[in-house]
Amino acid sequence: MSVRYWLVHPNGGRQLIDPRQFDLDRLAEQARQIGGRLVVENDNHIAPPHPPLVNPPVSNGAPRRFEPPVSALAPLFRSRLDRIYVCLTSYELEINTRPTTRVLGGYYKTTCLVRVYSHDSQLGRRPLEELFDTFLHEIAHHIEYTEPDSFHARAPGRVPGRMHSRLFWRILGDLKCRWKDIQRE
Repeated sequence: MSVRYWLVHPNGGRQLIDPRQFDLDRLAEQARQIGGRLVVENDNHIAPPHPPLVNPPVSNGAPRRFEPPVSALAPLFRSRLDRIYVCLTSYELEINTRPTTRVLGGYYKTTCLVRVYSHDSQLGRRPLEELFDTFLHEIAHHIEYTEPDSFHARAPGRVPGRMHSRLFWRILGDLKCRWKDIQRE
């Protein structure tokens, strides 16, 4: 049985590592610091990691779901959104690989920037559907500020001291319902 060591980069890319050329404990720690991980794999399945290795994929016998590389997430999310809603005002989308503890994303209304953080500080890369939910959340902010009339409102519903207005929740609920309807087709 052969064992392979993979360095998984924050953008989802994988690099085969020769364990004789590296201090695996140090490499695993460096990978974790930038949002990546070191994975041990044998011919049949992902082997239980040796303790210093961090964030190995869990193998319970079921095949792992495909996770596209981080570089493919922005085009994927834009095409998904185009299927459920066409924004009248353009926006910039940034998938940021900086690991965060609690913040999943942000919307910056002055620049129309939607930012989604793809990595958790402790768990590594967030699942695809969680990232898409965060994207929809931030797009709901974008729609609330740039085209409230599309949802029968005269102005953004933001109330000082509250992050989310009734208009925001109506927009987000509508986007999620549309996405769920497409999933059933």
